[in-house]
Amino acid sequence: MSLLKISHLHKSFSGVKAVNDISITLEKGKILAILGESGSGKTTLLHLIAALYEPDSGTLLLDNERITPPSEKLIAGHPDIKLVRQDYGLFPNMSIRENIAYELRYYEEDYRNERVDKLLEISGLAHVQHHVPRQVSGGEQQRATIVKAIAEEPKLLLLDEPFSHLDAVNKRRLKTEVLKLIKAEEVSCIFVTHDVTDAYGMADELLIMQNGNALQLGSPEEIYRNPINQYVAEITGETCLSSELGVLSSEFNNHTKSLNEPYKSLSTQHRTADRSALSTFLRPEQIRVSEKSDIRATVLSVKFLGAYDEVLLQVDDVKLKMYSFDRLSVGDKIGIEIKTLS
Repeated sequence: MSLLKISHLHKSFSGVKAVNDISITLEKGKILAILGESGSGKTTLLHLIAALYEPDSGTLLLDNERITPPSEKLIAGHPDIKLVRQDYGLFPNMSIRENIAYELRYYEEDYRNERVDKLLEISGLAHVQHHVPRQVSGGEQQRATIVKAIAEEPKLLLLDEPFSHLDAVNKRRLKTEVLKLIKAEEVSCIFVTHDVTDAYGMADELLIMQNGNALQLGSPEEIYRNPINQYVAEITGETCLSSELGVLSSEFNNHTKSLNEPYKSLSTQHRTADRSALSTFLRPEQIRVSEKSDIRATVLSVKFLGAYDEVLLQVDDVKLKMYSFDRLSVGDKIGIEIKTLS
């Protein structure tokens, strides 16, 4: 059952299209990530959904009811939609518990205390509930901000770059805790990001935006395997594109063509006039060592990335990137084969 339905939404600033004819639907209980570079329009779209910006045209429905735009209200916003900005929004001189309880200040005291206790428990913040924001970590501050936003049980939670200013350790922890919290509260969520790794493992659906346009919408796995154009392929992960493959051996060319043939006939639902076509591409994990292969490569560099090495290969006049769990050295001559994405 759909919670949010957006139809032909447009928004321009000084003649520049920030959101151009976007139509999407979010099902209840689902998490949508909006991915794009700076200036792609993702934050503008978030503010339109939150009823903080006035759309030029188009409709937004929440539970089949029109989202009232700012021009028709005394105070912009929607009571069932909560937006969490990048600056946390916690009161600096209130404890974490007091910050959350403030959102429930008009409720009966027993319910307020019970609700705050529950939220502190499922968010893992009970042990810092009496600390003020400056006394807790950035990840804990962000969790507290999200808990504060969902205290009144909104239907839709909007997150603006929720992980952008966290270190890698806190980001991993926060993603896990936020996902747990959202699922426990059964709230639908949309978050925007410029880093696709934020979406992997968290989002049910992924929307790719560029220059105000919606390029592709689908599951993160579907889009990773079937990018509709060069921009989508590059923003969703490491890739070697057809323009970079050059002229290799006939065996290599034939193999890559057959592997990527399905990617040449994708859905045109979100096509835009200004994007580049994508014919053939390779992901680093498709390239494997195989001494039986006739495709020969020279190892140019090896970069340690923890669980695996990133290996740069030279094949004829082309450079390819490969992920390897086996130890290779610069100068090694190896055979490689190309696998399908799986």
